[in-house]
Amino acid sequence: MSASSQLGYLPGDFAAPHAAYYDETIAALRAETLAALAASPFPAGALPPFGAAAYLEAPGYTSLETGYTREAGGGIHVAVLTPMPGVTPRMWDWWFGWHGSSSSRYKLWHPQAHLSARWEDGQDHPGYVGRTSLIEEYIGDQAFSAAIQFRHPEACGFSFAAAGDPGEAVYICARLGHPSLPVDFGWLVHQVRRTAQGAEMRSRFWMGGPYIQVRQEGLLAGAVSALLQRLPVMAPGFGADMLRHCAEEMTHLAAFLPALYAEFGGETCRMILPEQPDFEAVIQEATFNKWLPSHRPCRIFVPETVDEVAQALRYAREAGKKVSICSGGHSFSTNHLRPDSVLILMKHFSRYRIDAERMTATAGPGVGGSQLMLALYEQGLFFPAGHCKGVCIGGYLLQGGYGWNGRKLGLACESVTGLDIVTAQGELVHASASENPDLFWAARGSGPGFFGVVVRFHLRLHPLPPYRAIMAHEFPIRHLEAVFRWAWEAGPGIPKAVEFQMLMSKNMLNLLGPGIEAVAPIFADTRDEFEDAMAFMKNSPIRHKALIATPAFDPGIERLYASVMAHYPENAHWSVDNMWTHASIEDLLPFLHEMAETMPPPPSHALWLNWHPGQLSADMAYSNEDQIYLALYANWKNPADTAAYGSWAPELMGRMAHLSTGIQLADEGLHRRQARFLSPAHFARLQAIRAQWDPQGLFHSWHGHA
Repeated sequence: MSASSQLGYLPGDFAAPHAAYYDETIAALRAETLAALAASPFPAGALPPFGAAAYLEAPGYTSLETGYTREAGGGIHVAVLTPMPGVTPRMWDWWFGWHGSSSSRYKLWHPQAHLSARWEDGQDHPGYVGRTSLIEEYIGDQAFSAAIQFRHPEACGFSFAAAGDPGEAVYICARLGHPSLPVDFGWLVHQVRRTAQGAEMRSRFWMGGPYIQVRQEGLLAGAVSALLQRLPVMAPGFGADMLRHCAEEMTHLAAFLPALYAEFGGETCRMILPEQPDFEAVIQEATFNKWLPSHRPCRIFVPETVDEVAQALRYAREAGKKVSICSGGHSFSTNHLRPDSVLILMKHFSRYRIDAERMTATAGPGVGGSQLMLALYEQGLFFPAGHCKGVCIGGYLLQGGYGWNGRKLGLACESVTGLDIVTAQGELVHASASENPDLFWAARGSGPGFFGVVVRFHLRLHPLPPYRAIMAHEFPIRHLEAVFRWAWEAGPGIPKAVEFQMLMSKNMLNLLGPGIEAVAPIFADTRDEFEDAMAFMKNSPIRHKALIATPAFDPGIERLYASVMAHYPENAHWSVDNMWTHASIEDLLPFLHEMAETMPPPPSHALWLNWHPGQLSADMAYSNEDQIYLALYANWKNPADTAAYGSWAPELMGRMAHLSTGIQLADEGLHRRQARFLSPAHFARLQAIRAQWDPQGLFHSWHGHA
């Protein structure tokens, strides 16, 4: 115990701005709590062990919400339920970061028992997860010191779906240990969940016995832990004292927490201003295309919670600024960088949860599609994630999502079953086929013109196709006409299990010089389907013209991503444009020749995708596709080359506009050239829904649109 520690405020403490909330009167315990104390200890096993703490996620209540047990192994389990009218879960999330910076703040919580508190790292900022609070207090009449090591809820078994929305519930999780010795002796979880009256806290403590552990690894540490676990370190009355202490402090603070939060809570969302030294670095980090516009947002918000997203939107509304959103920054047109606007970076919404039994997943917009795909592969599952490594699903799913095995599974957004969205008014809503269906319709296909902040996607998963392979033919550029005629003629008959595409560049495989790489990834569900898919390439009438013709082989998903990324290097300048078309090969060939002749140096390239879709299966905003997708990607490292290469893609696509039926938003260049990306009817319907959900025009739409 620190020599300077004492109960009550010291004379200097009353000068603190929060001292007005100091009140030494502790309210009497609720009748329900007194009854639970009288009935305790309850039978061993009546409270689940820490390893099953995720039971708190379930709605409703368990048979024992307040009480304690003494377990056979020497441990003590404690449960306390505290109703908190007028309180929100977010207030407690703020409190656990705010109070630990000074003892005078800590004593507000329980002035008759709390002695001192400080952060081990000595810093004063609102975060608490990943930090250690060193506290001194009385539990009953015994002085008690502890190192409270706060952990992320997911590290303690709670799901993203439960812990990812502090507007609904907050999970404060920590390992309890000795403040100076490398020994831990328990765990705590406080679940604060929203109720009709405000909130309620369900506190759980697991201490002593099997929860004692030396903070080291090795045989010796294991032996010491086993010895300590057998010692009677918990006093006989500790369970009752802990229950009483928790009920007192939580009830006491809850009485004035709303007023305290209103005065000192403030804006907790990280905000970066243009004059700050890291402003430009954050812009660069959040933008894949290094050909940046000269304009900048007026400030950047980097939220970590739904409430912080709402804070950023509230600032924009009050300041009269428009809002743009960035999940991963892979917008070639840098749609998220708008002049004098509020930019919200969603990179911290990067958690996902896979439910293999139900074939579903939830994921934040900052989750990388390749990251999700790798995790799914390990469980024999699949989702049509994008082809490029590092592309986050936020923008990818909103604009449609052309991904692996897309010709069979459809657009990735067709496997989105719901979205959690913060609206222009700062309200968190769920959108699905049955709940806010107009918003659900709009979200799937509106891309960077969507008028809300998606904080979570609900996804339908698919079985991992058991037959997977890739085949490739590498053709010298002198066979351009033969190769593209073959692709055009074969297009309607290419099996759906084949995602056939061709990439034309001035250096195939970074080795073979100008040419065309014809690549056929295969995802088949049956052996017959696999054989049929391979036959398309094996029986190609121009196979003999290829410099290299590979057999079918499975490189694994990681190598597939690596091969794609060889064409899309980071830290480069990009100018891209695209078109859908069903034009004849005779009309297309002159422009294909021009692409080959005028193309900037590699890895610049032209992409041809044989899509040949049927009818779009979902009723959604997305409404524009055709038989063939053509896209141009100019790439250069030296800023001095911008004048030479920056206009190649939009100018060439502009000259082909008479052959186009529109573009897709994934590789758009709307800041350079306007083109249709939705059917006229769907565009009009989308704008009507926008007027309903964002009547003041808070969110930026697409480049070139009001």
